[in-house]
Amino acid sequence: MIKTVTISNQWHAIEMSQIVIGENGVSDPARQSFAYRCFDRYLDRGGNCFDTARLYGGGRSEAALGAYLKGKRDKVYIVTKCGHHDMAKPPNARLTERDILGDVDASLRALGCEYTDVLLLHRDDIYTPVEAIMPVLHTLVATGKVRLLGASNWTAGRIASANAFAEANGLTPFSVSQVLWNLGLTTAAQTGDLTHCVMDTAEYLWYKAQEFPVMAWTATGKGFFAKTVSGQPMSAHAEQYYGWLPENKKRAFRAQAIAEAMNVPVSAVVLNYVLSGDVPGIGVTAFSSDAQFDETMRAADFTLNAEQRRFLEEG
Repeated sequence: MIKTVTISNQWHAIEMSQIVIGENGVSDPARQSFAYRCFDRYLDRGGNCFDTARLYGGGRSEAALGAYLKGKRDKVYIVTKCGHHDMAKPPNARLTERDILGDVDASLRALGCEYTDVLLLHRDDIYTPVEAIMPVLHTLVATGKVRLLGASNWTAGRIASANAFAEANGLTPFSVSQVLWNLGLTTAAQTGDLTHCVMDTAEYLWYKAQEFPVMAWTATGKGFFAKTVSGQPMSAHAEQYYGWLPENKKRAFRAQAIAEAMNVPVSAVVLNYVLSGDVPGIGVTAFSSDAQFDETMRAADFTLNAEQRRFLEEG
């Protein structure tokens, strides 16, 4: 069974699976049957959370997920995201009250749900003060449309400021963060999107000190590590994110050494790196084949110890 992480605020608490299924191509009609099959298998393994966003597929991802979840809503948690900047006019922020409330209403209609368990702000805008954002989010919790709040691609410092304001004013705080985090090392500039927030030492130390849950997007590094050691071709994005830094290839082969010693797949080792540290870690992942599902889900079967994690990081 998949272990869980507690995410809570003053009014609600959920036990979220440490492995969360992301978009997984469900917005593409040609891949929908495969995505639904993965969803079934995930639930059979004890998983309980799906991650989507208003942005994905222009709303088609939420609609397809909502169709799948009919009759299952009371068995799962839904995470969706709002407030992504205008892709046609970057970096135009969309964190006004109108933007946030409009996105949430559209998401709930697409999902066919009365509420979402977790709402993440998809991007930040440092020029929009937290004093203007947190009261709007609190209204969504107070009216029952959202249970828990979180931030995607926000720095730990901004989350700390937002939560300090929320606490001082009796508002709902952020309870979870979602950042780019995996065994690999990269930067927002290297991903090609400066609005990305990448886990680094300073961020990690804050999350550790606060025992603050983190959902890692690209938790398996877009397949970079497994494909590096197998010699298989990888996506252009995987190469762009991680191939530029020689250390990442070294980490791939260290993951292979641990995988062989434990008789588990490399992808499972890479995912477990997020699940087994000092920060309450949750891996958001997706799959391109049934074999990849089987291999990656093995991450739920073991826990890397501190020595193994140090070896992955330092050799």
